[in-house]
Amino acid sequence: MYHKCPKFAVTGVSLIWAGFMVYLLTHLQSFADYGGRFQVGAKYAHEYLSNISHSAFKEEAKTISTTNQAAKKKLINVVIQAREDNIGGLISAVNSVIANTKSSVHFHFVVSDETIFHLQEWMKVPELSNVQYSIAQLPAHLEKYYNAAKFAFLDIFPSLHDRAVYLDPDVIVQGDLADLFKIPILVKDLGAFSDDCQAGSASKRVTSRVEMLYASRLNLKQHEIAKLNLNPLTCTFSTGVFVTSDVDTWRNEKVAEKILDLIHSHERSSIIGPQGGLDVVEAAILAIFHGRTSPIDPMWHVGNLGLSRGSRYSPFYLNNAKLLHFNGHFKPWKSVRSFGSTFEQKIWDKYFIPDPLGRFVPIRKKYSEI
Repeated sequence: MYHKCPKFAVTGVSLIWAGFMVYLLTHLQSFADYGGRFQVGAKYAHEYLSNISHSAFKEEAKTISTTNQAAKKKLINVVIQAREDNIGGLISAVNSVIANTKSSVHFHFVVSDETIFHLQEWMKVPELSNVQYSIAQLPAHLEKYYNAAKFAFLDIFPSLHDRAVYLDPDVIVQGDLADLFKIPILVKDLGAFSDDCQAGSASKRVTSRVEMLYASRLNLKQHEIAKLNLNPLTCTFSTGVFVTSDVDTWRNEKVAEKILDLIHSHERSSIIGPQGGLDVVEAAILAIFHGRTSPIDPMWHVGNLGLSRGSRYSPFYLNNAKLLHFNGHFKPWKSVRSFGSTFEQKIWDKYFIPDPLGRFVPIRKKYSEI
């Protein structure tokens, strides 16, 4: 036996269903927006967690500054300083950047007067003819400080704003530099650097952790250094590869002037610690930037290449590194005193472009000598 539903019940259900459909249609865009916000939030959370290795991210997560969509499309400014004896390294570094970076890049070269013409001619080769670049010299009063471009670029290139990437001329970039350029930097920090102690977790250390502390690398008793109240047990960082925060922030905080003041004080009393191994510019940067650096993924700065004749990394590890730094004495263009394995040298050779003037010729061992 079938029972008929009362007419008022059917009418009620119909009204409820109609009301639900109206609500759904009027809020459809809101649901879409929410889904978009969820995706963006999930992406941000993933990026944040991938950079949480540095303790500062845990303590000051709310102050993290990341680039927006517009910033991702910005021109990537790169600063490199070189001299005549390592200009070939600069060329390989530049070629590696443009070969692996999809974004537009503008290079800012700081070289000596004798090297300007040489570099200009080299940049005319077909592989580099479309590269955007500017060339400048160090001011006369800074010429004796080779690494001075690490802070002097603020005045040398006054039109440079926003972020910039600094690279030593003895690096090879194997990743898309845009990934390094947009790395999160804490608002309080002046830039992103690789931690000398944390680098050991992704590479084979050649020195102990103690040798990488401020107590070993800076003279904490020197008058000007002592006034900074630096923590002696803090790990230092590498100045060979870094990403600046906003360049105008550096100018507003007079970063260059502070570094130069410490350099001048060094002439009266050394600011370099008992461990040594630093030049005065690097030591001054370590002092001024103490406690104000965000971390770089260790794979974006695999250093210690060429410190000895023996290879320190496996071919697999080197192939997967985003940036290789030949910061040791045995440079890849001076293999007459090769550091044993030729694998690192082959990576560098891949990006080297012969000098059209014939002045810079990499030294190579004969096959029978390898």
